[in-house]
Amino acid sequence: MPTTTEKPIRPGVPDRLLLRLLRSGLSPLLNGTLTGLRYRPARAPEPIAFPVRYARSGDRILVVAGHPEGKRWWRHFRHAAPAEVLVGNRWVATEGSLLTGPARAAAAEAYRRRFPRAGLPAGTPVLAFPAPPAALLRGTALARLWFSVVTVAEFLGFSIPAVTGALTADSPAVVSLPALLLAGAAEGAALGAGQALVLRHALPALSFRRWVAATAAAASFAYLVGLAPSTWAAALTTWPPSLLWPAAGVLGIALLLSIGFAQWLVLRRHLGRSARWIATTAAAWLLGLAVFLGVTMPLWQPGQSLTTTVLIGVFGGLLMAATTSSVTGLAVAHLPGLR
Repeated sequence: MPTTTEKPIRPGVPDRLLLRLLRSGLSPLLNGTLTGLRYRPARAPEPIAFPVRYARSGDRILVVAGHPEGKRWWRHFRHAAPAEVLVGNRWVATEGSLLTGPARAAAAEAYRRRFPRAGLPAGTPVLAFPAPPAALLRGTALARLWFSVVTVAEFLGFSIPAVTGALTADSPAVVSLPALLLAGAAEGAALGAGQALVLRHALPALSFRRWVAATAAAASFAYLVGLAPSTWAAALTTWPPSLLWPAAGVLGIALLLSIGFAQWLVLRRHLGRSARWIATTAAAWLLGLAVFLGVTMPLWQPGQSLTTTVLIGVFGGLLMAATTSSVTGLAVAHLPGLR
């Protein structure tokens, strides 16, 4: 039985906020790096709970007590003791134990694979808590989480090119174009990160880096296509209409399909019959842009203050993000294998 009799320290405000986040629908924002641990020290009136970084190894959650000399909680598990861990957003009963010998060495290696930069000096306590994996997200739960996370990610990402465009509005194309292409890549990275955080809870094998890189590259390409008419307007005036309009149509289609196609190249590794994602994403962006322009253009008027102009753009950007994420959320939840 555990022999710890010291009075537990009440978790601070940051720990309590993290625990609330872990139990909320936004827990995927932590990307499977944190979980909650709860146990009752001997003779304590109530259990204490706090967030811990963890790695999965089969049906076990591995936790490392960094700087153990300044911590007491890990000593509670020198002998196997009851505990609870957060799986998904629910507390699950388990039993924690401090590993030793070959078992500790194997667990430490598994932990290093998950966190390559983690320093594990000899003697660092490594603990194991058997727990089932969280259920994979499917259907309505997947669509709901997608909407909440991806709306925030796209809205934050959209602010980057919006601010960049305002700052470079009077700059020559040699300055504004590269700046906006980089800003577009940043927007795509933010969007891709939000989407990948959710998708990893439906498709655990999905590569976070590949999804983000594909989305960022496609977004930058889309900005290049979208900025081409204004950047090279003088040269385009020399083109005959018989060539100009077909070229504009091809570029417009390429712009709408770019992100969906780049993401599908990653998605097809994990799901069959997923090509519909390309058309769905194109439709979502077309609708989102229509909402943005339909809301902001009537509200933007000559002579308005910069604050008013920015607030209108922010409002339109939020509506655009919500529109695209709702459409793509419904679509991802109906892909074969994710229903």
